[in-house]
Amino acid sequence: MIYFDNAATTWPKPASVVRAMDECMNEFAANPGRSAHSHAIKSSEKVYECREEIAEFFGIDNPGNVIFTSNATHSLNIVINGVLNEGDHVICTVMDHNSVLRTTFSKTKKIELSFSKANPDGSLNLTEFESLIKTNTKLVVMTHVSNVCGTVMPAKEVADICKKRNILFLLDASQSAGIVPINITEMGIDYLAAPGHKGLYGPMGTGILVINSKVIPKPLIFGGTGSYSKELSQPFELPDRLESGTLNVPGICGLLEGVRFIKAVGIQQISKHEKELTSWLLDGLEETKNISVVGKKNTVGRTGVVSFVHSSMDCTAVSAYLDSEFAIATRSMYHCAYPSHVALGTKDSGTVRVSFSLFNTIPQVKLLLYALSKI
Repeated sequence: MIYFDNAATTWPKPASVVRAMDECMNEFAANPGRSAHSHAIKSSEKVYECREEIAEFFGIDNPGNVIFTSNATHSLNIVINGVLNEGDHVICTVMDHNSVLRTTFSKTKKIELSFSKANPDGSLNLTEFESLIKTNTKLVVMTHVSNVCGTVMPAKEVADICKKRNILFLLDASQSAGIVPINITEMGIDYLAAPGHKGLYGPMGTGILVINSKVIPKPLIFGGTGSYSKELSQPFELPDRLESGTLNVPGICGLLEGVRFIKAVGIQQISKHEKELTSWLLDGLEETKNISVVGKKNTVGRTGVVSFVHSSMDCTAVSAYLDSEFAIATRSMYHCAYPSHVALGTKDSGTVRVSFSLFNTIPQVKLLLYALSKI
């Protein structure tokens, strides 16, 4: 199969990721932080190694501020539910994923919610965004990269605005972590939520929340942490406060190797490779009959997530055709981000989405363009 659905999850994974998970399961998969025997200690060491790698990768000094979750949605829920109180105002954007939109919308009986609009290419209008700020604005949540059209949002500029207004800023890095360089200290990001299984090349069932704020979210889940066991109240110290229950140690071992893989290759090299593939695809789609690209038409200010529509064929039919006739995997319809399609003009059609990873090649892109030309 030619796999072009990396915005959903990257595949294949680096061999080192698979080996690390296999080694964990076969040699030391005990519960970290719960026991004093050698297997439990080895698990704890691996978990801490991963915290250290991720802290360095995203530019924070304290590995304890790296929280392991099950996915980016889990991380987003921790912050949105954990820092907001009744009467607070939140700003999201229409380009956000349902993991943000549904979580904030579920609290609208207690909070105020505003949506910042987007330009036709999916980019954010900073002037319009800033006009939405109120005296009770507590939190801004924004995707870093659109999962529909690949447009990169002005995270640093939004963070600067939030800092001036004393507003907390939560960045959804689901489509940027591992692809776009992020230093949350230099950028002024308070919270970063990311999946482990996309651009970080880790396994499914892994996610991270990196905290760079003195405002610590209230726990979403309460329970055993392996610490302060005599107390009935949840510990306040990080990471224990937000990590109740047994961690996904095999997944974290895989994630550790995923991050090390990115560091070894170089995030700039990964970005360059995806940009080259994107350039080939955009140029080819421009010459393909009945195909229209959604969002930015060149590689400036975008990543390797490309959506398009066919003038006379339903997007689900296009994806099914590519799969059945050419074994090419794409994603179709609304991508859990319907307001994005309203902004981009595809609310009635949805799109076919192609998304790259380091393992995709130019010959694969050429075959996709050939397949589309045969419709």
